[in-house]
Amino acid sequence: MNFFDELVIPPSHNHVMLLKYMLTISLLLFIPYISMMLGATFISTHFSKKGKTEGNNLFHRFAKDIVEKLTITKSAELALGTIPALSTFFAYAQLLYTAKTISVGMLALAVVLFIISFVFIYKYRNTFKLEGIMKAFKSISNTEALKSDTDDAKEIKEFEETNVAVNRTSGTVGKWLLLTASYIFAGTMALASSPDKWGTTGNVLQIIFSWQTLFSFMALISLAGIITGAAIMFFFFSWNGGVKHMDDSYAALVKGVAGKIALASGIMFPLMLLISYAYMPQVSQSPTVFYYMVVVLIISLILGNFIYSMFKNSDTSSATVVFVLVFVLVTFNVIKDQLAFGNAIQQNTTEITKIAEEHEKEIKGKTMGSTGIDAEAIFTQKCSACHKFDQKLVGPPYNETVLKYNGDVQKLADYIFNPQKIDPAYPPMPNQGLKKKEANAMAKWLMDKVNKK
Repeated sequence: MNFFDELVIPPSHNHVMLLKYMLTISLLLFIPYISMMLGATFISTHFSKKGKTEGNNLFHRFAKDIVEKLTITKSAELALGTIPALSTFFAYAQLLYTAKTISVGMLALAVVLFIISFVFIYKYRNTFKLEGIMKAFKSISNTEALKSDTDDAKEIKEFEETNVAVNRTSGTVGKWLLLTASYIFAGTMALASSPDKWGTTGNVLQIIFSWQTLFSFMALISLAGIITGAAIMFFFFSWNGGVKHMDDSYAALVKGVAGKIALASGIMFPLMLLISYAYMPQVSQSPTVFYYMVVVLIISLILGNFIYSMFKNSDTSSATVVFVLVFVLVTFNVIKDQLAFGNAIQQNTTEITKIAEEHEKEIKGKTMGSTGIDAEAIFTQKCSACHKFDQKLVGPPYNETVLKYNGDVQKLADYIFNPQKIDPAYPPMPNQGLKKKEANAMAKWLMDKVNKK
């Protein structure tokens, strides 16, 4: 049995639908975010190194600006990176319950690598802030004192050298960890949508050295290039009036980098999309998946025309339109991939919903077997009008009230048999006229449901 099966419960049919919606929303947040992180980190580290080597302040400024603009804020990393990554893992663990595949384990590895890479990248970003603080400090300090051999001057120099080393190391480690996580992530997504390969793919090396993984990764990277190029144009020239104090030479550098990346990626993406579709197993394909792929191709062509026009005419007035079109492209592409994944796991979904139904029957059977009373029927007839498990109606939700009894079935049964007003926020519960045995059966059934026994 898959190790992760021990960490989740078999989802019911309604639960499966909810998981699919949650997975789609998580990926709509996560994919654009890691795309901008990838693009920003690789471009920033490249220009940071180039700026130091050539002594070019323009390159150094671009390295700083791009990592600050595209990685957004630390709180965004939690909302757009860590939480969606964990939600994606949770959804796959549930949807692939009992499936004999290493997809969930590999996804867990990718999520861990993503989170570690985020830590390094934000550490890299922070070095630019520290560098700015040191420059400001030196500008208002005594120049001769800073050049002296005093302990304070030596500490300042050591701090600057350490910051430079941290900048170089954290940027390098962060970008390669992020790229590795993205590769494993792309391979895992491809494998999850290929049930014919579940039994033959048993380790990470088989995922790494797979043509399907390679082309899925190239599709992800080309999409990341489009997102990065569009994001640079948007954040540098449109968002809140763009970057301040940008002269012509700096603007030309930004436009050139963004345009080349977006154009190259825009050419590669449709090709990678078609190849990835060709590698998609028959069970994952359907007319709806094909239609969505056609829509994605059409949007990518429209987007390509806008990007080419911006690059050719050096005109940033369409930056916002391009940025919006990018998210439309991502939305349709994610939906396409999730439809294919849904087709691939259809048989597995049927099996796990049956397991869920059997699980529910087992709980019900335990109650009826020990009492001879159908507590669920009593709940439907007498309790459901005023109570739900997860939200308040006339009375409080069971998920809150039942837990207060700390597993004391008899105490709960006594209350059900002869209810007394307890919470002033709710009206008193009327006596339902149950027999002692019925109250006992209801108490046990409620305890089992809430505690998921």
